[in-house]
Amino acid sequence: MAEHLGFREVIPDQSALVQWRNITIDTGAAQSTLQDIKVPEYGGGYAYKPLSPATCNRYLFWRVCHDIVELWEESLDYDFTHNHVQLRFADTPVLEGLSVHETHQYVYILLATVSSVHRIRLPHPQTSEIRFKGRASDASHCLSGIKSKPQSILSDLTFQTLKEYHNLHILNSSATGEGLPHTAGTHLVAGESGDAVFVLGQTGGTLLVVKMIDLPYSVFTEVIKNASLMNRFFTGFVPGMFRGIEGCETVTSLVVKELAGDVVAVGVCRDGKVRAWSCSRLQCILAHDTLENTAEAGRKLNPGAQRHQIRSCEQGEETIFGVFLNFTEKHLLVVYQPTVNLGQMALNHIKTLYPPQFDLVDFSLTTSYIWTLWTDANNETQLLYAPVNSEDGSKDPPGLSPVVLESPPEKEVPMTDPFLDPREVYLRELFMPNRFSAHTLRKALGIYRRSVDFSSLADRGMWRLQEEVEAALRDQVEARLTSTLSDEEVMQITLEAWATFYSHTLQYHQVGHKPVGVVGNVGDQLVGVVRKQVVSWVRPMDALEVVALAPLDTLSVANLDGVLSEDTVVNTSVVALAKPLRLVRRVLPLEVAAAFTLDLHHLQPPDKVATSITASLVADSATLSTNLGQQLASVSGLVAGLWAYLHALQLDMGMPDALTLENGMLSSPGGLSGVLSGRAGAAVISAVVAQMAKVRLELCRDLLLLQQVALHLGHQCRLNPDATAQLRSTLLPKTALLTQAYFALLHVSTTAAIQPSQATLEAGKRQLAALSLNNGPCVVHALPTPGRPATVLELFFLSSGGDQARALVRPSLDDNTGNSYSDCDWGQLLMPLATTVAQLAWPISRCLVLVEWLVWGGQHEAVQEYVRLLQPWCEWNSCSRKFLLGVALLNQGEATKAARLLLAALEGVVTEDYLGVKVAGGGPETLPDQLRVMYCLRVIRLLEQSGQPALALQVAQKGVAMASSNHQSMSALYSVVFKHHLELHHHDEAFTALLACPDQHRRRNCLRQLIVSLHDRKCLTTLVGYQYGSLQSDVITILENRARSADILVNNYYDLLYAFHISKHNYKKAAYVMYECALRLNIEGLGEKGLRQQAKCYLACLNCLQHIPPEQAWILKPLPKSSNGEDEVDNDSRTVGGISPKRNSDGTSVAPPLTRRRPQVKVLELTHIEREYELVHARLKMVKSQPDVSSLGGPLSAADTISLLTHGRLFREAVHLAKLFELPVAPVLKGLAHTCLHPSVSHTKVISSQEERSIVRESNETEVWRNLLKELLEEEEKANQSLLHHAVASVLLQHTTSLPAWLVNSYKTRNPGELLQLYVSHGLLEEAVKLACQYIDGVLGHGTVQMGLSNALHAAASPVWLPYTALDKLLLELGEVQHDPRFSKLLGELNTRLGIYRQELDQVSRNRVILLQG
Repeated sequence: MAEHLGFREVIPDQSALVQWRNITIDTGAAQSTLQDIKVPEYGGGYAYKPLSPATCNRYLFWRVCHDIVELWEESLDYDFTHNHVQLRFADTPVLEGLSVHETHQYVYILLATVSSVHRIRLPHPQTSEIRFKGRASDASHCLSGIKSKPQSILSDLTFQTLKEYHNLHILNSSATGEGLPHTAGTHLVAGESGDAVFVLGQTGGTLLVVKMIDLPYSVFTEVIKNASLMNRFFTGFVPGMFRGIEGCETVTSLVVKELAGDVVAVGVCRDGKVRAWSCSRLQCILAHDTLENTAEAGRKLNPGAQRHQIRSCEQGEETIFGVFLNFTEKHLLVVYQPTVNLGQMALNHIKTLYPPQFDLVDFSLTTSYIWTLWTDANNETQLLYAPVNSEDGSKDPPGLSPVVLESPPEKEVPMTDPFLDPREVYLRELFMPNRFSAHTLRKALGIYRRSVDFSSLADRGMWRLQEEVEAALRDQVEARLTSTLSDEEVMQITLEAWATFYSHTLQYHQVGHKPVGVVGNVGDQLVGVVRKQVVSWVRPMDALEVVALAPLDTLSVANLDGVLSEDTVVNTSVVALAKPLRLVRRVLPLEVAAAFTLDLHHLQPPDKVATSITASLVADSATLSTNLGQQLASVSGLVAGLWAYLHALQLDMGMPDALTLENGMLSSPGGLSGVLSGRAGAAVISAVVAQMAKVRLELCRDLLLLQQVALHLGHQCRLNPDATAQLRSTLLPKTALLTQAYFALLHVSTTAAIQPSQATLEAGKRQLAALSLNNGPCVVHALPTPGRPATVLELFFLSSGGDQARALVRPSLDDNTGNSYSDCDWGQLLMPLATTVAQLAWPISRCLVLVEWLVWGGQHEAVQEYVRLLQPWCEWNSCSRKFLLGVALLNQGEATKAARLLLAALEGVVTEDYLGVKVAGGGPETLPDQLRVMYCLRVIRLLEQSGQPALALQVAQKGVAMASSNHQSMSALYSVVFKHHLELHHHDEAFTALLACPDQHRRRNCLRQLIVSLHDRKCLTTLVGYQYGSLQSDVITILENRARSADILVNNYYDLLYAFHISKHNYKKAAYVMYECALRLNIEGLGEKGLRQQAKCYLACLNCLQHIPPEQAWILKPLPKSSNGEDEVDNDSRTVGGISPKRNSDGTSVAPPLTRRRPQVKVLELTHIEREYELVHARLKMVKSQPDVSSLGGPLSAADTISLLTHGRLFREAVHLAKLFELPVAPVLKGLAHTCLHPSVSHTKVISSQEERSIVRESNETEVWRNLLKELLEEEEKANQSLLHHAVASVLLQHTTSLPAWLVNSYKTRNPGELLQLYVSHGLLEEAVKLACQYIDGVLGHGTVQMGLSNALHAAASPVWLPYTALDKLLLELGEVQHDPRFSKLLGELNTRLGIYRQELDQVSRNRVILLQG
């Protein structure tokens, strides 16, 4: 570490339950005597060389207790899995000397037990990183967004690895005859071979050297005897009483190093001498008396109860040794640097230290400092350090200096809040983050409940533990309750139960924090203390911590020169003020200090609280007043010293605006990306910030009390009026402000974060999108685990806060060092990073990244509490905090409060950049009114996204009230007002907002929404009744387009449009709408319902046309549309007439587009519409009589309809349609004739016509149908025509049925010749002969009228004729069958009549000639 003012211990949160993977190794060499061997319990650690990001801030720790070795790997940059392994060497104690070594490919762990040596080879993190990246890339497609955890190298440590023959060697202690080893040293030979050297010190004074060679595998075991033959002779023959210390050459501690290419074992012996042996030559190459270089040279000191120890440190080619000598008279700590010359080693003395008479736990050397860990007479831990080389001008004090250790929790919990139950107070203390570990709480709980399944606690961790603790103590209290106890006694029993549990927890906590080793590594990147359950770190202190915590005798003006102030006089005042400040802190009772914090929590002004505390302290102790008065009077520059303190306490350095982050981040983290991004690293940062906040809060409190004392004592402190006025007007308010700020900072650094649900985080993302905060803070990367609830600040650092802090720190590190991160030591990185995080959370600044992250990270309760603490006094970002608090409340379901706060935040849109620039999206030139409107629009989107239309409406109305009428965003506000009024069914208000909207496009869109909504809600009267004014044409256009685009069977907008036109007395348009609706129904309508609607449309159309003058009672037939879209304007201006112009490959038009021929326009009058109505009416009748016909979809022509009516035996309707559409009636009568032939009718059919009802009533259906046929034939056949008769007769004769008499008589009067021809063509010879005879008789004057002749054959009358063709055919037919007597008779009769006719014809012809001649 570089030169620092002092150091302090920080214990990060390590409260999670650890799952150890247990491996038991039985070497087969265990003996019963091995269990009696006492070996020291120790711990240590190793820092990987920072060769790559995978090895930076990565450490391997171990704890050794008898035959158990606990190994775990930690990284401050990553979160590991499977990183805790517990090795148990069955009944074989493990010696000290465990060491870790690196090569390019492997990490070696070397350790020795009393009966074996082990070389554990694990893959190097760099190779593991390559494997991990490969696996992560393969799984990235399915684990996107999830931060994968790399595995520790210890995950490759298995039982098979430990039992590999080339990594294990069993010792044969009986072969040496020197007893069992009691200490050891290990070393890995330089290079990639992996050769290991183990040196074991035995009780007989000899050294056992074990060399484990890799290629080829071999193990060599050698013994190094005493230093020389003379020593061995002297030891063997001279009696012990003359030899001095028994076993003086027995090695008590060993280190093995490589010096000048030779592996050397260096040890300190019981006689206090340092001896060195060459492991290759097996010779002693050094025997140095450590007292020679000390003031104790020549004295005879007696060995103490502890053993001497030796440690080493190397950096590059240089190596130093530290030797601790434990004598009864005193302790010595001597530092040497070895040199090797001609195979012999010498020690160059560097420094001698005289530690206190404490019990040494461990000590460690780095290139800069010596770190010693002690236990004092009160069984309290002490960590002392001293520089290895004391240079002139160094700020390090001479001798050993104490490290400020983390104070244990208070033995008693003060009950300062009368409103809290004891259970709540103790639960808050017990489960406060970084207070007690889950292991400690579990052991304390085991006293009350031994049946708890602690293995299940790993799933829920602290939350499950808290439930179990509450249940156990509730049972404990209930067991002591009786019905006679008063409330006070019950409260006392409850208090005692919780206090007892707290006491048990505290005792287990103290045991778990017992130190077992101190770790100092090459490069000073790590100094830590290994304790039984946790690992603590040593960090540099800032100047304020030194003034507040360091011993007063170590404070000097020289050390603080240039740190707090450049002025020596001011620094002198600062140092002088430290003494009264310490006195105030010392005399302040614990309960009073806790009450002060509680008052701050309840938002009491700190200066007023300090006034009451000061008055109480001064009144209770006159001695205190005197001492404080004297000490303050001795300070020469009291006001200047206080100003120096306050200036140093300002994290913003007096410039709150300087901490604002532009665009969320100043620069890229660069080489610091990912540094301290693991949970362990974030826990360290959070713990450091919490320490800083706590110390500074206590310092602010002490400064407040000291200033109040100075004002109270007045003349005793030699205050002049100017100083008094400055204290009252400036210093006290400033100190009170800082007190409140540090209390808020301490709150966020010690408050446990909640675990937000995934739904909460997704809601936060949607809100960010609604506010257009795409560059907002990154939400939680790592959620708090059940095993260890993280603090709010820790999670903030794991998310966006860490990236922003690294980006801010990197330029300063580059400026100070010019090196990359891997070259920065621990002190250069930790404190600037922690200070930057504290600055990001500092309330007195324009920076809001912490509150932003709290909101979007789902920590809504923390947001409420944080804003509550700041609201009464913090004027920075007050409106922005209201906005963010409103968002948090919105997420918690308190929408009304949220809207109130969001509106209240409107005041700061102009003054606070966060609201004006980031939220509203304004710029430097944006006008204030425009900023407010833009803010309102963002808030409206936020409320809309949260499903709060009523509140969004309130905000929109507020914005409308503020904005000027010509503002460009006014239309957006009116659109919002309209939208939410419409959603809330406030139709009149929505219509008013629509009319007020100045933007035509928005107004038209709103109008469309209003029409659609009113139609869907069936509020048609309201819709039609509005006075639209200039918007009436738009209403009609919208309704027409909706009508044409909507499914007419679901949403019939035509009815609405018809009603609208009727209300405006525009009957012609109403008729047009109904006719168009009828056309649509004709195509899309199905079944009886569609036909009914179609008929109603035609009737409505006819009704409308009846209300206008006849000359105007016409409409244009609607033309088919090419598109049913709602756009009223052609969107493609590049087309003409719907045809795109021809273009070449470059897109250039090469020819003008062809114009499409304009379609013909058809005018429809009443008659046309009436005919279409009759057609639909007929179809409706047909559907009623024949339901199966309703399945026929699509339009039907008149001919098709007539055909269906005929088929359905609705002959009158068919005839009516045929006449109406000027179609032939013959097909209808043919169908009726066919019915006469086949009269059967299904009685299950619904019969609607009068004819069919009469048919059912008649017993003879055939006669009825023939009567109908007779009526229709008589009605429809025109005079002197026989077309219909011919059609009916043809149908009847085709079925070989005789014609009815009425038909024959009627036919004879109209066209007997045609009837004769039908008879002949159908083979009815008898009827034909009879008709021919009657015809001839009629021509001759007998029955002329019955044959339809106007006159008979007469010379003076008009001529008559006979159907000669038919008669010829008849004669021919009769001639063919004249062999039949019956037909022969008919032939004769016909010939006779024809003969008479010819005679008469000759006579009439002659008479006619005579008549004409005369």
